[in-house]
Amino acid sequence: MNTNTATKARQFGSLRHIRRNVLLLLGTHANQLRGGIVRYARQAAWILDDTYSSQGMVPTWWRGDGILALITKTEDAQAQRHFADVPLVDFSKGWIADSMPAQYRAAGRHRPRVLGNSALIARLAADHFIERGFKHIAYLNAGNYWMELERIPVFRKTVEMAGAEFHEIQYYKQLPRLPKPGGHRALVDNLTMHKWLVKAMRKLPKPIGIAVASDYMALRIMRACDDARLKVPEEVAILGCHNDPTICDFAPVPLSSVDDNLELCGYEGAKLLDQLMNGDQVPTEPVIIPPKGVVTRVSSNVLAVDDPRIARAIRFIFEHYQDNHLSPDTLATVAGLSRSGLDRAFQKYLGHSPAQQITNVRLDHAKKLLLESELKAHEVAAHTGFSSIVHFSQAFHRVTGIRPSKFRDRSERNRK
Repeated sequence: MNTNTATKARQFGSLRHIRRNVLLLLGTHANQLRGGIVRYARQAAWILDDTYSSQGMVPTWWRGDGILALITKTEDAQAQRHFADVPLVDFSKGWIADSMPAQYRAAGRHRPRVLGNSALIARLAADHFIERGFKHIAYLNAGNYWMELERIPVFRKTVEMAGAEFHEIQYYKQLPRLPKPGGHRALVDNLTMHKWLVKAMRKLPKPIGIAVASDYMALRIMRACDDARLKVPEEVAILGCHNDPTICDFAPVPLSSVDDNLELCGYEGAKLLDQLMNGDQVPTEPVIIPPKGVVTRVSSNVLAVDDPRIARAIRFIFEHYQDNHLSPDTLATVAGLSRSGLDRAFQKYLGHSPAQQITNVRLDHAKKLLLESELKAHEVAAHTGFSSIVHFSQAFHRVTGIRPSKFRDRSERNRK
């Protein structure tokens, strides 16, 4: 072996010794969580092993420095037992839920954790429907262990304090006691659950807003609504959670979702594991990460009204606000009403004219662009359906009391 080769070999051996090897035991598919972990791992030059998620097997041969886990079911807890003495940070309370066997609950206590803020997530979800005027608001309880127990009471209280009626869809009671991951039995169970959900959707009062703890379950509600011949969002508005783009952006109706900041949870969990592997003191209480907010898409982008014709017109505004030719006359055609009939209906349900509703929707989107992008005011105007910067500025000032540029400046000062 020549000198250069020997030097490279020593450097490579040293590098292997320095780089930490971290195992991912993420029992639930979570793209954003994984993204935050990867971002930190890149900075820390970790080696990641994702065999458990990607191949569905426990890598019993693995030897490394730390584990990042999302333990929500017995199989996940069993997988961890192969590496009992390795430092671990968990992203759930699944281990200590009553649904877990006693021995796993005991093993899960006192583990370092990074969690989303369940109470705030529940309030954001409830407020999303309250702000849209829904008088009937539901939460689908899918039996997600501790998560439902923490969120449903807060969600219910928020709904009822606003004067709306709360409904709990007890999906979890219909779940088979021992669900199988595949095969004919799983197919039968899923079809049975789907039929039950279709019937449940038909029985609920309309219009109704429904929140659920995951985007995946929100997609199931959407499919049940389709088979029940219910329109989303006019009759059933749906709000998921996690804001997974692979589900939300490609759902039959683009799905609104609470962005619970899983990416930051992943990053902070990896950071906490690094401290643990260094032998540093880490918090004994869970690190709580606040959600980013609700990302509104078509599935809930509607105001709750009892008249399906007006609901149809309102949805049309949400979907076509960028068209600067959108007018009350167009809405009258969409609703199947005369222009005067449309005006009376909007005054009855919304308290203002169709033209004002078009402006309100455009201004809501303009505010988001002013806060979240670097577009110039005239570009924001063009993106939100205003015919000119003058028209945009006048409408913005009339509703908010300030010009668009001042709105952006004031918001930036407040953030600082």
